[in-house]
This record gives sequence, C-alpha cells and structure tokens, in this order.
Amino acid sequence: MSTISIKRFPECTLSEITEAWNRGFEGYFFPVNMTVENMIQRLGTEGYAASLSVVAFADGAPVGVVASGVRTIGGKKVAWNGGTGVATEYRRQGLGKSLMEATLALYREAEVELATLEAVSQNDKAISLYRQLGYEVVDKLLFWQHNEAFASAHPFGDPASLPYRIRRGIPQESASLSFSPASIPWQNQWQSLRDGEAVFVEDALGETLGYALYKRTFDEEGKLAAITLRQCAYHPDRADAEDIVRFALAHAYGPLDYTCRRGTFNFPASQETVLRVLEEAGFAPSGNEQVFMTRQMERKG
Repeated sequence: MSTISIKRFPECTLSEITEAWNRGFEGYFFPVNMTVENMIQRLGTEGYAASLSVVAFADGAPVGVVASGVRTIGGKKVAWNGGTGVATEYRRQGLGKSLMEATLALYREAEVELATLEAVSQNDKAISLYRQLGYEVVDKLLFWQHNEAFASAHPFGDPASLPYRIRRGIPQESASLSFSPASIPWQNQWQSLRDGEAVFVEDALGETLGYALYKRTFDEEGKLAAITLRQCAYHPDRADAEDIVRFALAHAYGPLDYTCRRGTFNFPASQETVLRVLEEAGFAPSGNEQVFMTRQMERKG
C-alpha cells in the first residue's frame, strides 16, 4: 500500500510538477506532454495560481496533479481548474477525488465564490466524479471547423449591406462591456488572450453593439495558418443580433478569400445564434466536445 501525500506547488520542484503533469495526462484524449521549460512557460503565461495548485505523491514519487487559477469576473472570485491528471496505475483508486477535495479546500481558504472546469464529453468517469463533488454541467463546449475555401464570396453575408462599422482592438476592451459573458471557459477569457485580437461592431454613433475575440496562428514561414474564434457576444436587447454576429465574424475570420483553418475553441453550445451563422457559412463539428461545469462554493466557516 503506497503512502500518499498532497502538496501545494510551492512545496514542489518544477521537475516534480512536470513529472506529475506528464504521468497524470499519459494516454489522455489530447496530447499534453511537457518539458520543464514548457511548464515554466505555461505556469507564467496562463496565470495559474501556485497556492491553489497541488501535486499528489505516492511513496515520494509525483503521481497526480490539479493546476488551478483564480480571477475576479463580474465582481466574483472565480477559480478555474486548468488540468486534473492521475498516473495510469493510480487511476480508479480514489486519488483523483482526494486531489479534487484538497483543491476545493484551498478554494474555500481563498474565499472563491465559483469553481469552474472543463471535461472531455466522453470522459464519463471524470464527469461523474465532478458531479459527486458538487459540480454541475451548465453547457457543452464545441470545436467547429472550416478548412476549405468558402463556397461564396460572402459566407457571412455582404458586410457592405449592413449599417455598422468595425473597430479593431484588443481582447481586454471587452471586459468593460455590459454584455461581456461572466461565466465562460478560462482559456476563452480575455486574460488568457493576451496574444489574441478583437473586432468591435459599432453603430454610426460609436456605440459598441457586439464583438468577436479570436487568435491567429502562423506557420514557420510567417503565413497565416489558422483563425480560431474564442468569444462572440452582442447586446442582448438588439433585434438585429444575427446581423451583428455576421458582421463581426466576417471581419474576425477575414480575409475570407484566403484559405486556412478556421474554427472555434471551447465555444458554448448555448450561443445558438453564433452557431447558426457558422453552420450556414459551412462550419461543422470536428468531433471534439467538452462540457463546462461549475460549482457554487460555500463560505468558509
């Protein structure tokens, strides 16, 4: 019988954290193998909170990890789980539950109000565990794609026919808008899109009606390889919401006569208007899907 202990990240070396991560995600649905250098970069750029992240040890060897972060969103302290993994030989032995219970205890200490995570839709065991711990599925997260040339010159409708103007900016600007979503997957929040881009749809008076946040990636020769939509939102009182979405997407995914991979990442299935516009433009599910889960945290004491 192994002796199990759980430590916070500051009590561990980078090598131990990296080993725990790699062993924990071995054979996972998406490849996530890391080097120590990769781990240093990930911890820094993604905004993980070391005080809320834990490693499990069995007889002194790293065998599991939960890496978390915390942000204030809409006036609430929201924690996000950016990765839960248990080494293959320790799965189905209760270690995952122990790691999550330790994590939730740290959330309470930090006075977190809402806990969030994403899980692969096919990972029934993980979803069942999270439900046991008080999480609920609140949305599905979709990965849609369009990899070919568009069938028409205006797959989102002719922007020139719409009474809007576009303003290019940065993702951070979306946070001040009243209709910016308060509960979305952490990797789609503006804090995680510091190398992302934004387009804002405005009326003739300069009022912002909607926006799209996205990331562009380039190949080794500097050519545009992919455009991935992370957020698309609009003022909820607008009767012309679909036109606002069409206008935003036409600019976010442009230039439309250029062939590259276009898609969505962890995009909420509840955003039916956006998905309808994407489907009409020829986007289709890629086969990957996650669930978005949240847990209301009780007050400490």
